[in-house]
Amino acid sequence: MSRGRLQDDGRAWAHPGARDPHPVQTAADVRSLLAQQITQLTVNPDLDPVRKAGQLAQLARVALRAIELANLEARVQAVEAVLRLRKDDQTLKETSP
Repeated sequence: MSRGRLQDDGRAWAHPGARDPHPVQTAADVRSLLAQQITQLTVNPDLDPVRKAGQLAQLARVALRAIELANLEARVQAVEAVLRLRKDDQTLKETSP
């Protein structure tokens, strides 16, 4: 997998006919992107097996970290939701006669 080149203004070059990239904004987005790249790498029969193994190992390490962060992100969101509910419930109790 080669590193992308940058245009003079700092934007990455796009391959002709490439579709618009899906924005990567969360750990879940990274996890999804990595899964796609791992699949493409795995099914490519033209790559040197040793090089493919190294690239898969690197992507797997990053994917594992993205999975951990996505799980953590979901847990934090759940805790925040419970805290909001408790706060809203407490506010209702304080304003009720």
